Amino acid sequence: MFCFLQVFCSLFSGVILSLAIPNEFLKFGSPLLGIFALVPLYYAIRQTKSYKTAFWLFWIHGAITHLISSFWLGNFHGFAIFTLGASDIGTAFIEAFVGLIIFFPFSKNQDELLLQEKAGIKFWNIPLKIIWFSSIYVIYEWCKSTGFLAYPWGTVSMTSFPWPIFTQIADITGPYGITFIFVLIASFVAEGLYLITTNKLSFGIKNNVDSYIQFSKLVLVIVVFVGVYGIYQYVKPRQVIKKMNTVLVQQNLDPWGGNDREIINISKRLTEEKILYLKEQGKKPDLVVWSEGVLSKKFPNAQSYYEKIPEDESLMNFIKRMNVPFIIGGSVTIDRENHKYGNAALLINKNGKYTGSYIKLHLVPFAEAIPGVEYEIIRKLIKKIAGFSYGWTQGNKYTLFEIPISDRNTIDTSKSEIISLEKTTKQKKKPSVLISTPICFDDAFGEVCRGLYKSGCEVFVNITNDSWSQTESAEYQHFVVASLRAIEYRTTLVRATNSGYTVVVDPSGKILFDLPLFVEDALGVTVPVYERIETVYSKFGNWLPYSIMVLSLIYIILVHTIEKESVITEISVNLVKNKRK
Repeated sequence: MFCFLQVFCSLFSGVILSLAIPNEFLKFGSPLLGIFALVPLYYAIRQTKSYKTAFWLFWIHGAITHLISSFWLGNFHGFAIFTLGASDIGTAFIEAFVGLIIFFPFSKNQDELLLQEKAGIKFWNIPLKIIWFSSIYVIYEWCKSTGFLAYPWGTVSMTSFPWPIFTQIADITGPYGITFIFVLIASFVAEGLYLITTNKLSFGIKNNVDSYIQFSKLVLVIVVFVGVYGIYQYVKPRQVIKKMNTVLVQQNLDPWGGNDREIINISKRLTEEKILYLKEQGKKPDLVVWSEGVLSKKFPNAQSYYEKIPEDESLMNFIKRMNVPFIIGGSVTIDRENHKYGNAALLINKNGKYTGSYIKLHLVPFAEAIPGVEYEIIRKLIKKIAGFSYGWTQGNKYTLFEIPISDRNTIDTSKSEIISLEKTTKQKKKPSVLISTPICFDDAFGEVCRGLYKSGCEVFVNITNDSWSQTESAEYQHFVVASLRAIEYRTTLVRATNSGYTVVVDPSGKILFDLPLFVEDALGVTVPVYERIETVYSKFGNWLPYSIMVLSLIYIILVHTIEKESVITEISVNLVKNKRK
């Protein structure tokens, strides 16, 4: 019976977590479901007697969560077998192995623990289990969000967007602090439920009652602190130092179709409409952004091609007529001889000349980044499965684009004094904004954006192609993952996508402007640029999961050392007794 109950609890927990993550019914997800999603899983582990059972319970939970919440990966063209099938199995095993660590403090003999708790020997057993479960679950989410196979979807932090008070702590801890708070509450509730249903929280067992009540005060203090900090940061006024008049184009066409003429023509029309709209408001446009993968030909050689195509008015002539810099998703040649090409954000100046690019740093595993692609047998296999032989080559540097702006309200520094040691006097520089252009998957990773931010980025301008997913849930899930970047670095996040979610987010995570999904439209907006600050997260990165790993390792070593000493002491005592006899 217990085995059936445990499996049911693990499945139920996975289903609830999937429903808490943005989906086809709750577009931004449900924090309430997110907080309680892991209650059944904790309850199942509390009943578990072996590491083997714990392994498979966590495997089931990881597999069902990934399969339900990321079902749209099955639409990833010829790569569904990898993106959905392989990623589901991989995610399940990552959670299963981390589950073995989670089970560590639960693995002792339950009857022995109960006697110790009754006697007041181990008053801290209950708090330890709750904190341990919450902390190690953070390690699981870090593990699945790091490295070549990283996939930071299906996480507890993804459920938090509708409750911005709880997301503000991301500027200290990144997404992992949000996960810890949510799982801490779930574990606390689940432990209370376990103690009640198993008659281990009766008033006759004073130590259990006292331990649980005392720990509840700590949980309350943590939640109140996060809430107060969140309210302060959410309502805190932030200084806008510049403004960038920007056109964001959403073509609502999948560039993988191969006809970039149609995409260019639609984008041209939408762009011109919004540029005229801005001009009617007395605003000079500073930047136009088209989404990922719009241009199929590879730069820099493609310059001459797009000076002729489309035939009615070439792309480069159109940009020259608009007299505005463009950022357009396309590709660049890195090493033609070795078939190395980069998924890139292309910067084209107002005269229609290609001036440089940012190459995507974090590629989608087994789709954009294909291990062994240098071998012919692998290329033939990929060609047979997906229709092409080579993936993309990963970028190797952080790149920023400096965009001149026409904002007359830029903070005046003319009255400030600059004492220079340079021999020559430089001409006064025009106002500009340093932007970075994380491409699609890039904006899901705090470490990628951290490198861009520390390089001097003032605004994140993401370009994305998610139209292939054919689902609203995929679009909103990508957004809620990316939205935390604005909070982590207290900067503006701009997303220009081909089908959604095209949006502008402020440093508190508030949506300033957006477009509906899967519509052909564009935004002509004034993007606020805020004063750059150094947050705890921008300075120290993922310090929370690293700290948890170190402390957990120390605890495990200490427990094994103490147990070993206890065994040695017991053997010594028995030897002495036998010798006396």
